[in-house]
Amino acid sequence: MRRSIVIACIWWLAGCAVTGTYNDQLVFGMTPQEVEQVIGAPLTYLSGRPGSERYYVERPSTVPGIYAVDARLVLQFRRGHLSGWRRDWQMRPYWF
Repeated sequence: MRRSIVIACIWWLAGCAVTGTYNDQLVFGMTPQEVEQVIGAPLTYLSGRPGSERYYVERPSTVPGIYAVDARLVLQFRRGHLSGWRRDWQMRPYWF
C-alpha cells in the first residue's frame, strides 16, 4: 500500500512539472503578427470574410505512444484582433 502511495505521488509531481503549450500564452486582442511571434509559426488562412478571418497552425504533437497525432490550433480574428481559439487533435492516417 505504501509503495502505491509513493508511486502515485511521484506520478503526480511529474505531471506538475510538464511545461505549458504554445496556446497558453495567447491573449484576447492580439493581432495576427503578435500571434505568429508567440507561436513561432506562420498562420494559414482557413475561412471567413475580411474582418472575420479564421486561421490555423498545425504541428506534430508531443503525445507519447505508437500513434502519430497532430495538434491543430484554430484562431478566430474579428476586426484584426484575436477573439477566440480552440485546440484540436487529429490522428494521422496509419499506413501498414
